[in-house]
Amino acid sequence: MKPQDHLHYLKEAVNIRYDRLGKVAGWLLILEAALMIPSLVLALCRREQDWLPFLAAIGVTAACGALLALLCRRASPKLYRREGFLLITFIWVIFSIFGAIPFIFSATPLSLTDAYFETMSGFTTTGATVIADVESMSHALLLWRSFIQWVGGLGIVLFLIGILPSLNGSGGVALFNAEITGLTHDKLHPQIRRTAMSLWAVYGTLTLALCISLLLAGMGLFDAICQAMTTMATGGFSTRNASIGAWESQPIAAVIAIFMLVGGVNFALLYSAAHGRWQRLWGNSIFRLYICIIFTATACISLSLILDGMRAPAEWLLNPFFTTVSAITSTGFAYLGTAGWGPFPVLTVLLLMVCGACGGSTTGGVKVDRIAALFKNLRNEIRHTLFPSHMERIEIDGRRLDSGQMTRVLAFITVYLVVLMAGALVMGAFGYDMFDSIFASASCIGNNGLGYGATEAGFGPLPDLQKWIFSFEMLVGRLEIFTVLVLFNRAFWR
Repeated sequence: MKPQDHLHYLKEAVNIRYDRLGKVAGWLLILEAALMIPSLVLALCRREQDWLPFLAAIGVTAACGALLALLCRRASPKLYRREGFLLITFIWVIFSIFGAIPFIFSATPLSLTDAYFETMSGFTTTGATVIADVESMSHALLLWRSFIQWVGGLGIVLFLIGILPSLNGSGGVALFNAEITGLTHDKLHPQIRRTAMSLWAVYGTLTLALCISLLLAGMGLFDAICQAMTTMATGGFSTRNASIGAWESQPIAAVIAIFMLVGGVNFALLYSAAHGRWQRLWGNSIFRLYICIIFTATACISLSLILDGMRAPAEWLLNPFFTTVSAITSTGFAYLGTAGWGPFPVLTVLLLMVCGACGGSTTGGVKVDRIAALFKNLRNEIRHTLFPSHMERIEIDGRRLDSGQMTRVLAFITVYLVVLMAGALVMGAFGYDMFDSIFASASCIGNNGLGYGATEAGFGPLPDLQKWIFSFEMLVGRLEIFTVLVLFNRAFWR
């Protein structure tokens, strides 16, 4: 590289090119407008009043996106690392703003705060809702709630990477790494676009398989479509007030529990399994730990409920398994609920919410990968204390974690717990019980949506300030903290 070329590269990398951000953001807004079309069509077919809010939302969103893309049409789509962080964070906020328009102007309107909370909860696949009676909403809005969770499951920008060849370079890699969750990020193909398309193919196939399974189990077509999208996204928005318990069907609950469990697995492993490489799945230590945690927690909760006098298998076996999987995968669906459960089962559910499932999945939480790395580091430090000259390498499935990666793991867990407790303290300041506050905060930052105590019937009664704080927690949890918090560092803008 010539000296002048090197200087040009450094200038490009250091200076944030807002025209490039505007161009990609414009494409994304046009994409969001297109995503609203199925809900508009459904509203027109069913002659629901909400066709007009969706038409207005599509027009406004598409116009803003087209204007941005037109003004920045000469910009290159190539993005550097800092631009990737900036785009990822703000596009989730912008998508939630425009996605809230149908909720604000619907036949059952929500306030600006509630609409934004509901939409952010959808895109981040949190599933915490402020709507007390979802069954009173139009089918178009119910489909939109489910669709935004499905799109947000793998990632908004990952969807764009899959359909735009121009993002196949370093810009696409930067966006991929900023949006995909977990300790490490596996590329299935040399081209990042092919990786995105492969992940979406697995995701879509599993969603279709779940939809068919729910139809065979006795669920109606519309409900099956919506529940399939929110289950595979591990989101938890349901079309019924009583969530999955509304169907009073053990086969339906069992099918959803199994697919929630699958949704918590690294999609790169699922891709390998789909192509006949099952040994990669069964040989993965994180997957085995994930399964072990689920069955251990289910056994402990079941034993506790049996000792408390519950006798029906649906109460002491299926419901604990369903709730365990729902909690660890951050789905937030409820079957029979936790009414009558003692402190031990509820605390177990809270710990599962914080733990989360596998990295590279659609789930929230700390992730099993980081928990495994944390305990391996703890074991290493104990041995190092006993034998100062002996220091073992920390490995996760053959990948060595250096000191920098372990520092990042420890920092992530520390900041995660700090943000969780900060949200709980603010809620406690409004007079809520501290355990309820911790549970609600853990639910939001873990993108879970489960409620307990004050939030068991929904997040609607919370003060507006608390809803904005929890909306921020959802965003931070979905983008795994550092992607968002790096924007608050002055060095980022220099």
